[in-house]
This record gives sequence, C-alpha cells and structure tokens, in this order.
Amino acid sequence: MTDKVLLTGISGWIAKHIAIELLNSGYEVLGTVRSQNSLEKTKKTISEYVSTDKLSFVELDLLKDEGWNEAAKDCKYIIHTASPYPMKSSRNREALVPAAKGGTLRVLNAGIEANVEKIVLTSSIAAMFKRPNRTNPYNVGENDWSDTEWSGSNDYIISKTKAEKVAWELMESKGLKDKLTVINPGGVNGDALDDKENTSTKYVQLFLKGKYPMAPNFGILISDVKDVAKAHVLSLKNSKVNGRRLLIGSEVKKMLEISKIMQDAFPKYAKKLPKKEMPNFMLKLISYLDSSAKLMVPELGILMQTDTSYSEDLLGMKFKPAKDSIVDAGNSVIRLGLV
Repeated sequence: MTDKVLLTGISGWIAKHIAIELLNSGYEVLGTVRSQNSLEKTKKTISEYVSTDKLSFVELDLLKDEGWNEAAKDCKYIIHTASPYPMKSSRNREALVPAAKGGTLRVLNAGIEANVEKIVLTSSIAAMFKRPNRTNPYNVGENDWSDTEWSGSNDYIISKTKAEKVAWELMESKGLKDKLTVINPGGVNGDALDDKENTSTKYVQLFLKGKYPMAPNFGILISDVKDVAKAHVLSLKNSKVNGRRLLIGSEVKKMLEISKIMQDAFPKYAKKLPKKEMPNFMLKLISYLDSSAKLMVPELGILMQTDTSYSEDLLGMKFKPAKDSIVDAGNSVIRLGLV
C-alpha cells in the first residue's frame, strides 16, 4: 500500500515543490486547497513535472474545524505548509495569527486523532531571529526564538512564531514531540514553477524591474526551494530529525551581494539593479510609507550568522550554494514573463 501524505496549502510555491518531490518519491498525496479556484491550476503546474496519478485534492479552510479529521484519517504522514505570507505588513500585529496558529492546531489535532506516524511543519527563520539587543554580527540557531512582544516583530513574524510554538506545546503535552519535525527556511529562492504571485519571488521580480535604486543594508540566509522541499520529504521517515528544528540554507547574503549576483547572471537587467547600499536613514523614511520596508528596519547594519551543517548532517544532504538559488529565481521570473 502506498504511503499517503496530507499536504496542506498545496497551491503554495514551496508546497508545489513538496508535492512534486513526494510524488517522485512514490508517495500518494492529498493536497488541501482553500478554494476550487486554485485546484486546476495547481494540478496543471504539478503535472508538467511529474505524474499526478497519485494526487488528489480536498477543499479545507484553516479557519474552520470542518473536514480536517476526515482528511487526515487515511494518511500516514502530514506536511503542514499552509500559512499566510503577505507582501505588505498589517498594522494589526495579530492579523495573521488566527489562520497560522489556529490552522496549525486544527491540522495537528487531526493528525493526532488519526495517529499519523509523523508531522512535518513548515515554519521559518522568521520564528527565530527577530529579537532586541542582538550583537553584531549575531547568531541564529535551533534554540532561538523571535520575540513576539518586540516592536521590531511584525504580523508575519508574530504569526510564524506563535504557530510554531503552539505546535511544540501541543505535541509535548501529548507526549508526541518525537512525531514532529519543523523546517525553518530563510529567504527562499529558486525555481518558480508558475506565475502565481508569491512574496519570495516578488522581491526578485522587483529587483529586476529596477524598483530598488539602492540595496537595503542587511542580509538573510538564502534557502533553495528544492532543498526546502526535499528536507520536508526526507524528514518523514528519518528518525534522526524527530523533535528537531531544521534550519535550511547554505549562506547568508546581503542585499547588495544578491544584486551583484544578478548583475553578473543577467547583464540585460544590470542597469536596473542596485549598485550601492541604501543609507539606513533613507530606508527608515521609506518605511513610514511602505509597510514592506518596516520589516527591514530592525535589521539595518547588523549581520546574521548561522550554521546549518547540523541540518545537512541529520538529513544526509548538501544545500545548494546561494548563488545558484538566486540565479534560478531570476531565470524563472524572466522565463515566466514577470519582468
């Protein structure tokens, strides 16, 4: 009998890659969608890369209890990726929590009820690195948590942190911590499979369109979307990663370094890409008008450091160089006609 995986939010960019990895690995996949509108397009995209004979869909809402237990009951594993990730920040710091935290509880409780063997949760480095009084440079590791009370944490940071924390609390309270593995990517780059807009590739698109005359002065861990997908799938049957938080990515890159990689790879767009670093005061001024810039302000001038080799060792894989992920992202944005 084929092992069946409930994959939440299958229409998402990372989740589509996970679906392809699962199907290529012989799993049966039941993907959840919020509405029928995204079902056909998602299936079409996935079918261009792998047979969809073992792929089915169910319409479920993270904000509603109905249907989750039924969806999970015949599944051996759950991969929970569904969570809101908007481009713009909301003034309501709790705006995304109901879907992120409440949705996580619904999915995990359904998995517990169905006695699934393993749950893999998609979190983010966002749940780890946002906190006050950091050194410069500062280190981010498996035991670090973002401070949801800090003014430097926005609605997305708060939602990811609270959702991951409640997942650990629930599984530990049931004595099931070893049934949970959490994947924490950084800034996800790589191949966009279709033209559905997502926040990660949107930044690449804006860079190539010349929307950033100068690069903000901060850096982020670069994670390749295929590495992130593979990490989820490898975690299903790997007891070494039970109860662990896995940082995924190879290198931290500053925004100006990302721009330089793009200039070399895409000379046609070089004139539009930033050549200089933006003064910190300028980004602070912009942040009053552009909510997407607010997330960057607390990071200005300090450098993130992290060691992801423990994740590579536990998973038995090697993460792609940041340069390759950035070039793949640019190539796909250009191929899809998004610039």
